[in-house]
Amino acid sequence: MQTSLYRRLLQNFAGPTFLLLITAGGISYGIAKSVIGTAYDQNLINLAHGAANHVLLRDGQITLDLTGGAEQVLRTDTIDDIYFRVRTGNGSILGGDTDLPSLGSERSRNGTGATELQPNVESLPAHHLAAPQFFDSHYRDTPIRAVRLQQTLGHHTIYITVGETLNKRQQALERLLLGFGSAAVMLLAAATLAVRLGIPSSLAPLKRLEDELRGRTGTDLSPLSPESVPLEIREVVRALNALFDRLRAANTGQRQFLQDAAHQLRTPLAGLQMQIELLESHPADDAALARLKRSIQRVTRLANQLLALARAEAGAQLMVNASTVDFAHLIDDMVEEWLEKADARSIDLGIAREPVSIVGDPTLLRELIANLMDNALRYTPDGGEVSLRCAAADGMLELEVSDTGPGIPEDRCEAVFERFYRLPETSLSGSGLGLPIAREIARCHHGSIRISASPRGKGTRVQVRLPLTQ
Repeated sequence: MQTSLYRRLLQNFAGPTFLLLITAGGISYGIAKSVIGTAYDQNLINLAHGAANHVLLRDGQITLDLTGGAEQVLRTDTIDDIYFRVRTGNGSILGGDTDLPSLGSERSRNGTGATELQPNVESLPAHHLAAPQFFDSHYRDTPIRAVRLQQTLGHHTIYITVGETLNKRQQALERLLLGFGSAAVMLLAAATLAVRLGIPSSLAPLKRLEDELRGRTGTDLSPLSPESVPLEIREVVRALNALFDRLRAANTGQRQFLQDAAHQLRTPLAGLQMQIELLESHPADDAALARLKRSIQRVTRLANQLLALARAEAGAQLMVNASTVDFAHLIDDMVEEWLEKADARSIDLGIAREPVSIVGDPTLLRELIANLMDNALRYTPDGGEVSLRCAAADGMLELEVSDTGPGIPEDRCEAVFERFYRLPETSLSGSGLGLPIAREIARCHHGSIRISASPRGKGTRVQVRLPLTQ
């Protein structure tokens, strides 16, 4: 299913944003609870120290000098209930709420807020109880937070426990969370607004690029300006410009090809017209009929060559349905025709081929062999030699066609692959398409073609290398 870029950006933004809000909420809750707990725990310690200040040692006896007014001040709180108890080391209650829970078996927390199961610390030696001990419990069916202090007077150890209900803590936590939540909602609203406005604004250059391309005619292949788009899509624009360059080159080549083809066809067609007019005035002229027949053959061959070139240039598409081709069988099918041409001009024709199969297009491969052999037989003088060799080596098919013709100068070996190019000193008729067709066919089969001097010391050698598998 296709998804728009806008929707994809929105989805990629929404997921991390939602996860970030959840994570930030959890962290905020933990921080708020820790800060509030630390603040109110410190208040509990202050109350415990206040109660401890009223414990006195008189005549070797521990007493709690806490008047009614002082106790009322200790317990005064507008929101929470305050409880306390003062106990000696031997378990005697000096004052306060006698049934207030002890630290002994409660789940307690240390000064950092971490919860841990405490043993009955009131039975431990004094030096183990120096630090304030916090713990959570229930008193009178209400959850409380409490702290216990140890104080030593002379040889006596006392324990002061102060607890309070959790209303202030809960209210403070709710207010902090409300503030965090409000900030999160505002951030989410700002992010939503930024997405709604920012993504379309960021995609606007793509829309402008789309409009510019849609408004162009089929012949407008002028380059786009990379500076008019963001950095992230400049490479796309450069790739489009490179494509436009290739299309311009292809269009130029196509126009040149059509012009050359029209020029090549104009001359034989004009000759045909003239010969037909001569036949009208001399119907029984056998020489004129022979010339007409040759002209028709040249026009037909030229048309076939043009069609073959067009087919070779479309070879990349044809190779999609490539099949296994018996290359030796293609050669065998054309040997009789070559022998007939060679015998007519006393040319020594030698063929050495091994049974080789190749993956490719059989029609194109046949055209490749036919063009190379036709050139060799055409340009080899009477009594000369033409040879064809076909073999497999190192995963490649090697096809070699040699002749004893006039040869091709080394500085012209590349020029002869251009369409309609013919050597100036050539007197034989031809279209100049045979070698360009051969190169296109080799190219679309991922192979190569090369021209060099014949190993006989005279003439031309054409070597083709094609991979056996595509």
